Amino acid sequence: MKRFILLQIFYSLIIVNISFAGFSKDINQGNKLFQKEKYDDAMEKYRSAEIKKPDSAVLYYNRGNVFYKQQFYDEAIKEYQKALGYTKDKYVKSKIYYNMGNTYYKMGNFEQAKEMYKQSLLLNPEDIDAKYNLQYILLNPNLKPQQKQTSQQQKEKNKKQDEQQSQQKKKFMSQQDVARLLEMNEQQQKQWQKEMLKKIKPKLPAVDKDW
Repeated sequence: MKRFILLQIFYSLIIVNISFAGFSKDINQGNKLFQKEKYDDAMEKYRSAEIKKPDSAVLYYNRGNVFYKQQFYDEAIKEYQKALGYTKDKYVKSKIYYNMGNTYYKMGNFEQAKEMYKQSLLLNPEDIDAKYNLQYILLNPNLKPQQKQTSQQQKEKNKKQDEQQSQQKKKFMSQQDVARLLEMNEQQQKQWQKEMLKKIKPKLPAVDKDW
């Protein structure tokens, strides 16, 4: 299966502010625990941070990342949606939409994943990861939901994917190519709808059978 780029951890958003020194400390400690895959402990730190600053996009973004790693995808989406409500920064929002796309992909909701990658690219057209993932979905219309894997299987799979990443990035489409592919995809959908309408028989009155 082709390389599919997954979660981006958003450490660059963490800004130390004297007024929220305790908040920043909790976030930093949570991120370190996240890196060590101690997700429950990381979540505790993020909960502590929420008490100090409950209107932080970083906080809910990071909590969404924890839920994503734990495969609690519905909860992850809710946290990412909260994060969107607390920021107007285009770059930040593009990363949130990107991770929402990855989450919907894992849920097998490829249409929603596609829409999230589109939103990410509208805000940051240079995001090559979002380009690749959108391209992958558009070029594979018959995708099926993945079976749930054990953590060990997922680690091995991610390791193989990481080894292939540098070579795969050379194959990315340009922004213009992605735009053309999107337009082609929409045209194909419209043509398919026309063909289906031709095949639908009119439902006439006084007929007992179902068409």
